[in-house]
Amino acid sequence: MERNNYVIDNVELDETDAKPSKHNISGLDQETVKNEYQEVQGKPQSGKVSDTNVYPMSSTPRGMAMIINNGAFQPESGFNPRHGSDVDVQKLANLFQYLGFAVFVKQDLAQAEIMESIDDFKQQFEETIVDMCIFCIMSHGSGGNLVDIQGYEIDVEEEILKKFYNTQCPALQGKPKLFLLQYCRGGELDLGVEVPSEFRDALPVDKLKLQRISKLPAVTDFLIANSTVPGFVSNRNMKYGTWFFQCLVEVFKENAKHMDIRDMFDQITRVLNEKESNDNNRRKQTFEVTSRGFYKKLYFNPYEVVDEQYENDDEEYKNDDDTVSDKQQKNKKGFRKRVMEAWKALVN
Repeated sequence: MERNNYVIDNVELDETDAKPSKHNISGLDQETVKNEYQEVQGKPQSGKVSDTNVYPMSSTPRGMAMIINNGAFQPESGFNPRHGSDVDVQKLANLFQYLGFAVFVKQDLAQAEIMESIDDFKQQFEETIVDMCIFCIMSHGSGGNLVDIQGYEIDVEEEILKKFYNTQCPALQGKPKLFLLQYCRGGELDLGVEVPSEFRDALPVDKLKLQRISKLPAVTDFLIANSTVPGFVSNRNMKYGTWFFQCLVEVFKENAKHMDIRDMFDQITRVLNEKESNDNNRRKQTFEVTSRGFYKKLYFNPYEVVDEQYENDDEEYKNDDDTVSDKQQKNKKGFRKRVMEAWKALVN
């Protein structure tokens, strides 16, 4: 297993998701986030025109999202707690709820429990028809692999991603699948490089023309975002969460209503490029996005939530009585309230 020295700034409390050194590091107390399933419903956003080059995003809920966070590791694993990971969980859950997703949260799992959770998650798509799948897993990394709370390595490609291939998950055939992977993929620190003040973006590649085919390949509609590139550590702030998810939540929050997902990833690249640690090394980080047959535009089309409705809605919910006889109307209010609360949590 790889061993990496922590580089911590006293102000920003940045560390890495790699196996720790023997240095004694104090961190913040972690809050326990309960496993939960929360469904969000509301009115679809208008204005998006259906197109064969755009993934449909109109189901209720829009999709299902699973968040697995390994933050507390068993002593024999040799890994320190991932202080700050609870912040990532809360912010991502709020974001996904705002985007209209049903959210599953799991905490501190061993390998067998991770595999069981994935199987249970896949079963939900057999029972409920939705337009998208998001799978997010956060942990330490070793040898280029993700580890469970006992320190056992998990091959992300073989043990996680393949479970969602068209051959193994028919319910998601032709539907977008987003994977957010947060773990160190090596022990090397990205110390950056001095560059001239002027920087030119690379020109975009030509668009591919896809011919009509009679059957699907085994792997399609995959978009995989790794928090770092092979061989490098992934940085995490013990107060504000991982660098990657700090940037992702901020960009998605501001742009999900009108911007394609890959354009948002371009924005995340720009924001992440600006981050660096406050130690003498001025540590940097680059994330990686891989597309596997993901050939359409994807607009999240979140439920419409506008600031002007907050005051009226808040007053309405204050008067909402648990004894309301019209159960259907009450449930409708409850769904709207959860969407509103998720948005408020994002903007605060």
